[in-house]
Amino acid sequence: MHLRSVILAAFVFVTLATGASLLADDSFSLRLGLQSVQQRDTPFLRAGPKSSRKEESKTSPIDSLTNAFGSNKELMVYGAIASFGVLMMGLAIGNASSNSKKKTDAQFELLKQEKEKAENLAKLKSEFLNQVSHELRTPLAVIIGYIECITDGLYGNIETKHQEILQIVAKQSAHLKNMIDQILIYSRLEAGKQPVRIEELQLTKTVGDLRDTFEFLCRQKGIDLRWEFSKDPMSIRSDMGRVKEVVSNLLQNAVKYTDQGSITVRVGTLPSTDSVMIEVADTGMGISEPNLATIFEPFMQVHKTSSEHSRGGIGLGLSIVKKHLDQIHGAISVKSELGKGSTFRIVLPRNYDKQRSRISWLFGLVKPRNLRGDAAGTALEAHAEAREHKTSNARHAVG
Repeated sequence: MHLRSVILAAFVFVTLATGASLLADDSFSLRLGLQSVQQRDTPFLRAGPKSSRKEESKTSPIDSLTNAFGSNKELMVYGAIASFGVLMMGLAIGNASSNSKKKTDAQFELLKQEKEKAENLAKLKSEFLNQVSHELRTPLAVIIGYIECITDGLYGNIETKHQEILQIVAKQSAHLKNMIDQILIYSRLEAGKQPVRIEELQLTKTVGDLRDTFEFLCRQKGIDLRWEFSKDPMSIRSDMGRVKEVVSNLLQNAVKYTDQGSITVRVGTLPSTDSVMIEVADTGMGISEPNLATIFEPFMQVHKTSSEHSRGGIGLGLSIVKKHLDQIHGAISVKSELGKGSTFRIVLPRNYDKQRSRISWLFGLVKPRNLRGDAAGTALEAHAEAREHKTSNARHAVG
């Protein structure tokens, strides 16, 4: 409706301008006719030089009007055309801006729907992994329990050949249980269902608790396991269970991908910082440089494509490490060279609570604003203020 009124006004303006120009043409023609008549009558009206000069100097209002219209005719036509062009340009710009805004709103709504769909799919995936892994653990635990009972001779003596077969079954069952446990842990971490339990701990003792287990595994493969700890017990505030889980996963990978040489575990402080570091270095297969950027992604295995170097697993160990460290404000980096080994470095803050307060302070520097910039956002802010005011009044009345 607004568009039609603007176009109608433009055409009316052009019509008036054209009429004015035509009127100027008629007036100009009339003036020319009058001048020709006066020129024919001048021989009979010449009475003297003084009277003719006085009559020539006198001009009527009609002559002035016709002169004005005649001299400004082209200017008026050009002005009408320019005004019409300005109106049409403004109309085109307004229409384009309106279409652009509608298109932007439609794209924003589409992106919002895609985001919600992706979040729902991620939630369903996490719930599926959690449920399936939990359901698989129960029958697998029963199978492993019965295998142990048979191999221990609780149901009678068994032959040596059967004993070897049961040991293979037990080994594969333990491997399957380890994969299911990884899926369950990853799904819980992704869903945020594993709380962080902060306590005072000694880092050297926490890492040293893993010594017996991994020294036994390294002896089986003929690998030298070295421990380089500082004399300082290095007291920190963090989650002991998560720290052990992180170091254990890194050591498991080191043992899995190292066939000869050594594995070194270092624990120390970082100079000029309020942080501590844990390093796990090996002389194993190593990782090529193009694959270093993707090793912390879920279900990613660098050596899976090669049957010669494949060591099994589902590629969740480093993803679990990364998620654990993210939740306790830690960081991890890796240096590796294909065929020469890898070095993983973990950096942890000495005080988890202090690190969390620093992050909260940084986020607090950004004052919440009405990011929507429209009436809906203003209404939401007004509603929040009214609700806060109502709550304060109720508390005052109760008090």
